[in-house]
Amino acid sequence: MDIVKISAMGIVTAFCVVLLREQKSEVAMLVGIAGGCLILLSLLDYFTQVFTTLSAIAEKTGIPSSVYKIVLKIVCIGYIADFSAGIVEDTGQKALAEKIVLGGKLIIMVLSLPIITMLFDTIAGVLS
Repeated sequence: MDIVKISAMGIVTAFCVVLLREQKSEVAMLVGIAGGCLILLSLLDYFTQVFTTLSAIAEKTGIPSSVYKIVLKIVCIGYIADFSAGIVEDTGQKALAEKIVLGGKLIIMVLSLPIITMLFDTIAGVLS
């Protein structure tokens, strides 16, 4: 079970950060970032499975590849913004972390505009 491995890595990393924070705060921050990156790397196979499955669904349903690519970008931006904000917040910079999340949300909104436009065009076509 990978969740046990991931949880164990998180707990060990958190324990090491707590122990190091009092004596070497800069090293503790690096240990926390390294632990987070290791967890993220251990999830790469799952990301690949998700992208492969979504690609197969898009092909079967006839969804344009442009829509599929936009959805993947949106998902990736959400994960990257959340992960980055978590790291920044762990360093004590909560306000900066909130700006990263805001930036991610804004970029997601801009990327979703073509899908929203297509949706409204489809609705208008059905109603007319």
